[in-house]
Amino acid sequence: MHQTQLLFLLFTIISCYSYLPQLEIDLNAPPKQRWMKAVQTVLDLHGYENSFGSVFAFHNQHSFHILNKDDYDTIAYFLRKNFLEHALELEGIVEALNRPEITFEYMAGWAYFHEIAHVTNQFQECTGVLLSVGDQVIHGRNMDQAPGQGRNLVLHLFIKKDGKYIGEVVDWYWFKGGFITAQKYNVASLEENWRIDKRLTKQSVMTFIQSGLPSLTQSFREVLTNDKLNTYEKVVQYLETHEVGCGLYYIVSGSSKDQGTIITRGPQETIPSLKLNAASGITYLVQTNYDHWEVDPEEDPRRTVAEDLLSKMKSNLKNEFGIYAVMNTFPVHNEGTFVTVIMNTKYNRFTTLGQEAITFFDDE
Repeated sequence: MHQTQLLFLLFTIISCYSYLPQLEIDLNAPPKQRWMKAVQTVLDLHGYENSFGSVFAFHNQHSFHILNKDDYDTIAYFLRKNFLEHALELEGIVEALNRPEITFEYMAGWAYFHEIAHVTNQFQECTGVLLSVGDQVIHGRNMDQAPGQGRNLVLHLFIKKDGKYIGEVVDWYWFKGGFITAQKYNVASLEENWRIDKRLTKQSVMTFIQSGLPSLTQSFREVLTNDKLNTYEKVVQYLETHEVGCGLYYIVSGSSKDQGTIITRGPQETIPSLKLNAASGITYLVQTNYDHWEVDPEEDPRRTVAEDLLSKMKSNLKNEFGIYAVMNTFPVHNEGTFVTVIMNTKYNRFTTLGQEAITFFDDE
């Protein structure tokens, strides 16, 4: 392809995506100060009502309606008791938001958003793809949620600890002190997807919280900051065994050949993980929001579509561009997609693309 044509194609592709603000998060800063700049960045770019305000209003109606004042007070008490540093970070976020209705008790509820929202099970779209190519694994990730204003909360964060950068994060859950998409440099790329859990109740979630269980989004933060979790194998073992309070899938990729694992978790469940194994013909894996031993629902064929594309992929497309093409195909990319991330731990590549909603028909 002529250089001018290539540049035109590149600029055309870039123009299709939303800019994701980039910020440094220094974990050695005082806890209350760590996320203040991130909050202010979003407010400066989008204003409160077109970002936090719309997200809070939506999930007050669809997720937190199961909580009462006593529940919020209980969550706040045990968060402060068991995770003081996390609590201090949330206090700083409350201060930065500077809204009378946004209290520490309310943000403590957000700290456990995933566990609480699993009781209603209304939000469950995300897609992860792992592709084994020679001595590396390419990891594609679509993060889907609601409402659309949540796109304005997505930030690309460079995480710093003890004077050095330890990894990157792209997420909109950062404002609750954790994240579900990350890369720990030279070790692993990480993704969490929603798993439907119809057995979970508000009482069981409250019991988990009172027992001292950290919130779901703290697990990847532990991976990033724990110096002992310094190999892909150790990360996988930790994610396969640490206690969880709701159903979830971890999609993990490493820096070497066949280092790709999909982990299925739930409270008090032990389920064998899926692993790449090129020698056995397992060169790709796809995880959406349904157990791999079940067929896709007819109304949500994301895994089926992605697997079909991967099975037919020509060798010259088995690269990061090819995985991007899979992630950007409807319905893998859909009306709820906030961001696409293409990760390659071997080269510490972490490519983030802010996404607009797409539907199959113009009138949807």
